[in-house]
Amino acid sequence: MNITELSDYLCSLPDDIMADAAEVVAETAAEYYKSTFTAKGFDGNPWEPARVPKKTGSLLVNSGNLVNSIRPAVITPERVVISAGNSKVGYAAVHNEGYSGPVSVPAHQRTRNGKTYDVGAHTRMADIVQRRFMGDSAELNDMIHDRIEGMIRSKTDK
Repeated sequence: MNITELSDYLCSLPDDIMADAAEVVAETAAEYYKSTFTAKGFDGNPWEPARVPKKTGSLLVNSGNLVNSIRPAVITPERVVISAGNSKVGYAAVHNEGYSGPVSVPAHQRTRNGKTYDVGAHTRMADIVQRRFMGDSAELNDMIHDRIEGMIRSKTDK
């Protein structure tokens, strides 16, 4: 199911169901987006593997801050917005959309072989591969449709 079909379906629902449907959409979407980190893929498309495999942990997961930043930002019967990123996670969009271009590196100190060196501010080129974890997804749209249908069935069974 594509996003237009899902939108048309949601618009066809009665107002008393739409209030509850918004909560179902928000909960389902946040759950799905978080599950992409376990699946290491989005909408059936696996992420490109890391150039250098990690010894521990998982791809895109070091501290868990990115996964934990995924949350519903707006929930109304007309609109549901799921966001990712916060002050600790400024890199969420870069991973989701990819990035190729210059990056500013601030001045810092580096320690090598027991000696500390000052490194001046500079720029370097970065090429971050896109590993989508949020966005329009046929899998998610089908899940939302199925959950809302289940909610409607459970309300009519009472």
